[in-house]
Amino acid sequence: MEDNPRFQITSKQSIFFIIGSTVATGILSLPRVASADAGQDGWISVILGVCAPLISLLLIERLGRLFPNLTMVEIAQLLFGKFLGSVITAGFIAYMIFFQSIVLRLIAEITAVFALPKTPTSVIALLSIISVIYIAQKGAKVVGRLNELLFYILLFDLLLLLPPLKVADYTNLLPVGGAGLTAIVKGALPTAFAYEGMEVLLIIYPMVTKKNEVLKAGVTALGIAMLIYLMATVIALLVFGAEILQHIIWPTVVLFKVVDVPVIERLEVFFLAFWMGLVSRPVMNMCFASSYSLTRLLKLDMEQYYSYMVILVGLSIYVVALIPDNIVQTFKFATYGGYAFFIAAIGYPLLFHLAAFLQKGKVKQYA
Repeated sequence: MEDNPRFQITSKQSIFFIIGSTVATGILSLPRVASADAGQDGWISVILGVCAPLISLLLIERLGRLFPNLTMVEIAQLLFGKFLGSVITAGFIAYMIFFQSIVLRLIAEITAVFALPKTPTSVIALLSIISVIYIAQKGAKVVGRLNELLFYILLFDLLLLLPPLKVADYTNLLPVGGAGLTAIVKGALPTAFAYEGMEVLLIIYPMVTKKNEVLKAGVTALGIAMLIYLMATVIALLVFGAEILQHIIWPTVVLFKVVDVPVIERLEVFFLAFWMGLVSRPVMNMCFASSYSLTRLLKLDMEQYYSYMVILVGLSIYVVALIPDNIVQTFKFATYGGYAFFIAAIGYPLLFHLAAFLQKGKVKQYA
């Protein structure tokens, strides 16, 4: 377990940490993505998509049991040697930076389209990353508590998805299973990308005070994330239908344009006012995780240099976020990040387990 109280979290906070890392901008486009192949059965693909992060959770939790008090950096160097272990860790840090740069860019794009059309995306992204850097510098305990607070705000924000049900057509979900098993499974692959973020457990596992509760916390977090994604997908299918969804980039936001709510003239702006603060959680969490790992990798004093690493990582996320020329290229980058998710979330733990199996003596020493 991490000795510094600043970098310790409870099992309850780990639930919100995982939810905050997985539920982000994906919910705004997920109904379109899920129904692209599965049609009216896109909601089934959302359920199947949780299998990938669940496998990741099981692998990471079992790895954590083998090395309960070691960080990912220490595990990698123990199993693969100092040089190769450092390269493997650096690759994981680079992945987290790339992944969150795409999330940051999507936040800026959505904000520019629906709330601040005259503000450059670079400015929106800069303001977002400044707040992320400020929070991440506080350490895991503060980040965990903020994730918990923002989760309850998220629940309130999700209630705003209910008014569009007044124009729902329940035949849009029929016939159930009509798309066919092949189409549903095919739709589950891109849907799994929406659960990107579970891999943060590789970094925060040694920080959790009660490690025997990590598995339960992870399953709880994934269950809540799935229900949130399922809610958004089902409502969008009920209102628009699978065919119309393919012509809407951000269907969850457009949902608010189909109904009029008394007093609130533009419901989507009201929704986004809360949502823009909520979707920065993955960037905040991964910025923290990347900075923590980088500080460990470089063997720097955590108290003295961690804050500088946060600034370095935060600026790196911002710079990479500006690389895509437009929203189409951003979505293409997001697809690359989705495939990288499988490598980071499943490939890395599997590689560690294989190395641990071949070096059972080292495992017994640290278990």
